[in-house]
Amino acid sequence: MTSTDSFVWPEGYRAAISLTFDDGLPTQRKVAAPRLEETGFRGTFYLNPRGERWQDRLAPWQPVQAAGHEIGNHTMAHPCSLNTTPVLQSWTVQQIRDDVQEAQRRLDLSFPDQGERSFAYPCYESDVGRGRTRQSYVPVIAEHFIAGRARGTSMQGNHPVYADLCHLSSWSAERMSAWEMIGLVDQCLTEGWWGILTFHGVNQGHLPISEHDLCGLLDYLERRQAHIWTAPVVQVARAILDQTGG
Repeated sequence: MTSTDSFVWPEGYRAAISLTFDDGLPTQRKVAAPRLEETGFRGTFYLNPRGERWQDRLAPWQPVQAAGHEIGNHTMAHPCSLNTTPVLQSWTVQQIRDDVQEAQRRLDLSFPDQGERSFAYPCYESDVGRGRTRQSYVPVIAEHFIAGRARGTSMQGNHPVYADLCHLSSWSAERMSAWEMIGLVDQCLTEGWWGILTFHGVNQGHLPISEHDLCGLLDYLERRQAHIWTAPVVQVARAILDQTGG
């Protein structure tokens, strides 16, 4: 018996896993998406539609979305406290709202048949301001998105009934071995929970995962696909909302 006995995953699955990729790095299109498709899976790719040539920057991702992957919102400016500019602590709720809504407008124009989409908090941070002016912008995300991926508070993953869909827990997978990721997946399978892994570059950048380890994880998920539902964030969130009513 698990703590999710009142919740039934669709199609006989016992747990769910979502593979998410931030910042629109080239190896995500050239390596990660094809590797997912080879094993029959689809992921969520969170993009920043910024700059004057944002339509040109989004165009290469249209085949990715057409193949069934989710294209998610990751803001335009990618503000967080780790950046020199823009620094999230200097922003207001209205500024983040404006940024997120404009990013959504641009994504809707480039991917008109996407429908619902999820959001990823840059650097996993969900507050603006500092000290007495600090406040959460999770309510803004809840207004516009079916789900929001943060780092969250649970190292076990997300309970399908009790997790806050607009502030989901995830695991930072950079530099993880395949076995480390498989261990996290198995933990979700035991509990009947939803696990979300966050990736950046594949063999690329300062937060990389190796293609070898990514493929090792995908091979394992393929072998366990009768029990583990591997799907984009938006699909899992919709299944949870349809059953629980939000």
